Amino acid sequence: MRRLSVLPLLACLLLAACDRAPAPTEAATPVPAADPAQAVLSASQRFAALRSFHAELEVLGAQQPVRTAMDFVAPDRFRVQTPAGPQVIIGDTMFLQADDAIRQVPTPPGLLEQWRSPLPADIPAQALQAEDLGEQTLDGVSTRHYGLRGATAGERLEYWVDAQGLPRQIVRSGHNNGKPFQLRLRYSRFNDPALRVDLP
Repeated sequence: MRRLSVLPLLACLLLAACDRAPAPTEAATPVPAADPAQAVLSASQRFAALRSFHAELEVLGAQQPVRTAMDFVAPDRFRVQTPAGPQVIIGDTMFLQADDAIRQVPTPPGLLEQWRSPLPADIPAQALQAEDLGEQTLDGVSTRHYGLRGATAGERLEYWVDAQGLPRQIVRSGHNNGKPFQLRLRYSRFNDPALRVDLP
């Protein structure tokens, strides 16, 4: 039962963390955008149209760092890797696996949509205060680095966008209960047909 009690906390941390074409060509170099805010918004919109992707999450600043991973397969399948094992979400149902048993738990409506779009779909570009921080190589991939002011004072968002206009990394920094934190999401395996999320 201890494993089951930990899983909802990890799942909520993971799902609430993000407040995302053809497979990219690794050697391409991203062209600087005339409008950094539009570049970030477009990257988020392209990401939302992906059929599949892999994401790795790291949260620093808590008592213990949180590290987990997630696979997405359209239209509504997610597999979250947690210290207690993989957990599957299909549609509005989370399948919690522990102690050789599977428990089905309802998923709140709209909670998983944050994984499909790092920024709200209806946010106008002029509402984003973004700056171009230049070119940067990330895991051997050339990206354009953008910085955004967060929704609250002291909060900052950073986007690394590849040549296909897709986000390869998103970092959110700020304070929670007076303590600094940093959340990092890295994305890969865009539209990978080998990614599958099956019923447990």
